[in-house]
Amino acid sequence: MEYTINIKGRLMDLSTPQVMGILNVTPDSFYSGSRKQTEMEIAQRANQIIEEGGSIIDVGAFSTRPGADEVSEEEEEKRLKFALDIVRREQPDAAVSVDTYRPTLARKCIEEWGADIINDVSEGG
Repeated sequence: MEYTINIKGRLMDLSTPQVMGILNVTPDSFYSGSRKQTEMEIAQRANQIIEEGGSIIDVGAFSTRPGADEVSEEEEEKRLKFALDIVRREQPDAAVSVDTYRPTLARKCIEEWGADIINDVSEGG
């Protein structure tokens, strides 16, 4: 069986494993090494993911680790817009995923800021 996803008019083959690199733009992500907040750090991480063979850049702007502080929708939006602008500038052809459970932000990420995939950890709940 063939599994594909349409990313900007190109079919990405999902019948073989794809590597999704994580770019967390939070100060409190589960893994401290993934936390990137400055323009330079975000650009370097986006480039690193692709250079190391990643096929999807997954951007997260709130931490889902146990005990993490709640992030307002406004703060998450600010972080996502900032990061997606940089990722798109650095890697315009990369598949970009956004880790969010907020429908309003998911729509903005896809329609306004260039994301291709929504990675909803709440499963749409």
